[in-house]
Amino acid sequence: MNHWFERHAWANHVAGISRTNIICDAATAAIVGYVTLSAAQVERAFLPKSQQRNKPDPVPATLLGQLAIHRDHQGRGHARSLLLFALRTALRASREIGSFGVVTHPIDDSVRAFYGRWGFQDLPFEPHRAMIVRMVDLERSGIG
Repeated sequence: MNHWFERHAWANHVAGISRTNIICDAATAAIVGYVTLSAAQVERAFLPKSQQRNKPDPVPATLLGQLAIHRDHQGRGHARSLLLFALRTALRASREIGSFGVVTHPIDDSVRAFYGRWGFQDLPFEPHRAMIVRMVDLERSGIG
């Protein structure tokens, strides 16, 4: 958590590459966790065949690049809160700037299972094992 945050979060923010949002401990002001969002694209061929028709290539998307919770604060619902914040933010933005869905790259199978519980599905043809949840599905879920 600390390594990426310290090395990249501020530099990416200043460069306009991504936006990092943090949550802090109210008592200590220590950073509990963070989530980053940025613009992205997905090659149409990486989408399931049923979702490729009449789509541009590449397909615009939103990247959920980092979601991390300090180990001392894990298991308290902070990841859920940050994910909901990120999905709602992405959905609101998609109403002004087109985005097919939110893409993420889980680091392991437990993170993959976490995203799966929120409606993310594997991009079947994407070589880096990315997952996506479509904006239309977020709208239908009522989270927005």
